[in-house]
Amino acid sequence: MTSNDMPDKKVNCAAKILMQMANNRSCTLNLGERLEESRAVNSLEMIHPCNEEIRACFRKEEALRYREPERAFSYTAVDGHKSVVPPLKRDAASRLPGGVGTRDDVCVLARDSQFIVEDISDSQLNKAVRGGLDRLHYEDDPCVKYEREKSRWTYLHRDRHGEDFEDNST
Repeated sequence: MTSNDMPDKKVNCAAKILMQMANNRSCTLNLGERLEESRAVNSLEMIHPCNEEIRACFRKEEALRYREPERAFSYTAVDGHKSVVPPLKRDAASRLPGGVGTRDDVCVLARDSQFIVEDISDSQLNKAVRGGLDRLHYEDDPCVKYEREKSRWTYLHRDRHGEDFEDNST
């Protein structure tokens, strides 16, 4: 089930809350500030953990996504943008605001998942995310790209549509 198949009320819940948070700057800095700071201090965590309301909306989307993991799905990113993920891929990168962030940013977003063990250490999660991003980066149709000079990851499928993945095995 894609978010397009969801009732409008459920789809708009996450998007409205995320847009309010982005406007209030309670969950993330604006993209320019994040990118500038990531150049200055690569290990600085730029995305802050989301509040419980946002996490609950994400988990509703995540539950819908994993009902049919073989289909593409459209998540609401932290900045309110709809971002498509292909079947069975790492979803946290798709939720990066502006589609760009550091590995630490992806780790922060990964913690929102109901499928992440609550007490996993930061180093364990970082190791898992690093391996996942590296594997995704080298696929035939990669969904992420690493920009070494800026020490950041870009989510490449951000503006794709679910139909783009229907005949594709990625």
